[in-house]
Amino acid sequence: MEDHVDELEVSENLRKSIERYRAFLEEAQKSVDYWVDGPIVEFSEDIWRLMEEQKVSRAELARRLGTSRAYITKLLGGNANFTLQTMTKVAMALGATIHVHVADQKAVTRWIDELPAGEVNETASPVAARS
Repeated sequence: MEDHVDELEVSENLRKSIERYRAFLEEAQKSVDYWVDGPIVEFSEDIWRLMEEQKVSRAELARRLGTSRAYITKLLGGNANFTLQTMTKVAMALGATIHVHVADQKAVTRWIDELPAGEVNETASPVAARS
């Protein structure tokens, strides 16, 4: 009997925790910062991926951009000033470009990169998809 009561308590505590988390998430989603952080993380992950595929070090990326390795570390950590101009410069230094897409907040967006017929990029992954 005690085990059953303990299980009920755990279930009730879990339910309350889930409710608190949902309320916290709903409140966070009202903040601009919540919606800014996602694209910054995605951008940083994309830059890391391109650097790995092309075997470009932070020092080399810094050289290409005419900046310091410390700044690149800051950028890749998501702690830089992410203007479209800065993002474009970084992307161009890796032979890439920026695409901006606006969608419903509840939408799931998937990106598929395809090169024009006849063009092959030896350093890029065959299909880069994000869900």
